[in-house]
Amino acid sequence: MELRRVEDELKSHCKSWRDLCRPSGGACNGDSMPTLKELFSKLNDEDIFPPEPEEEPEDVEDDIQMKEGEKMEKEEKTYKEECLDSDKNSTENSTIANSVPVSKPALSASESIAFSDSIFIGYMGPEGEEKGMTYHEMAPKQILERLENIKASLTALAPKINKFLKRLAEKDPITRKPRYGEKAMIRVKHAVRAYKALEIGISGTFQGHTIPESTEQSSLVSNLQKQIQMQEEQMDEQRQAKQTQEQIELERIANEKLLAEKRETEQRLLEEQRKREAELELSRRAEEARRRRIEEEQLALAAEREADANLLSLVPTKGPEGVRDQIERMRQALKEDRAAFDVALGSLYTLFDQISRKPEEVSFRRVRRDHPKFNEDIGRHVGGKEVLIAAGFRLETLDGVKCFFSREPNIEHDMNGWSDWFDGLKKTLEVIEEEMIK
Repeated sequence: MELRRVEDELKSHCKSWRDLCRPSGGACNGDSMPTLKELFSKLNDEDIFPPEPEEEPEDVEDDIQMKEGEKMEKEEKTYKEECLDSDKNSTENSTIANSVPVSKPALSASESIAFSDSIFIGYMGPEGEEKGMTYHEMAPKQILERLENIKASLTALAPKINKFLKRLAEKDPITRKPRYGEKAMIRVKHAVRAYKALEIGISGTFQGHTIPESTEQSSLVSNLQKQIQMQEEQMDEQRQAKQTQEQIELERIANEKLLAEKRETEQRLLEEQRKREAELELSRRAEEARRRRIEEEQLALAAEREADANLLSLVPTKGPEGVRDQIERMRQALKEDRAAFDVALGSLYTLFDQISRKPEEVSFRRVRRDHPKFNEDIGRHVGGKEVLIAAGFRLETLDGVKCFFSREPNIEHDMNGWSDWFDGLKKTLEVIEEEMIK
């Protein structure tokens, strides 16, 4: 199984080498790598393998020879299974493996050649590789990683390869025959050849050759390292340029943001200034309107007070005589309109009659100055309002309404005052009755 693992690893590295030599491989300024065929052609078996031990005459017992034969048969059977597993896609290899008779301890010359060729193809790969084919498309770093991986693996495989070479020169202490059977020996030799071929290739890629007229040594690996360094420098420059561009872009965005914020702040301040000015203008106008309203109210109040004063001045005499005087003024003013005069007297009589009947009823003693019915029947005539003033009504504002109001004295605290007030109402009613009879 150790040989099988070594074979698999070497085949994997041979495949990697072939990939590096194909047009779909790497790129290294036109450098070329030797193909596996070229590397194998540089090998000399005499320099690699020790002389094969000569077989001694068979002087051992038959049972010992039988045991050695069984051992070889087991080894050949095991390898047959391994060949079927590893080369199941190769019809030629499968055919050769299936054609090996397990029971035979040795191969014929043609079978040995066929078996050797099948093993060799496992390392070389399909035919058609072109000599010195330039590899490209693969990054130098990938190429270098593959080469370093192959080199490290070859270093690790060196003890095993040396072990195989040592066993090739040894004989079995019992049978006095070579350690390996014929098939195993073919496999070992091909594995060693693949190892040595890869070792030559790796040595060439890492050590290179000396440039004429120069002490410097050029190799594929050194060229790859230079390219990697150049690429890294270019990438650093690109990253730096990108970072610089990004920084410039960030600064531009930041400046635009600051400018936008500044414009927004200026716009907001301007709008706030306009709003304050508008509020101040509204406040100024409201203040002017308030002052005008107050002035108008004051003028209206003054005019009202003046009118009230004029109204009161028209009633020099209070009480029944004053009522009689105001009714006379009304008669003179309405001497051409007797019906209006009669309506005025009738309304006055109704008003004072209600108060006399129910003096405690406030609604009878309060007459709105702007009441339409009052003004139509009484208030619009000369002496109409004056009759109420003469009868003791006062000009007051109750619940925000201007009215003529006859205030009733508190009967509990001022009995005499209440009696005088009520007597005045009755006398006013008598005067009105007398004037209605005339």
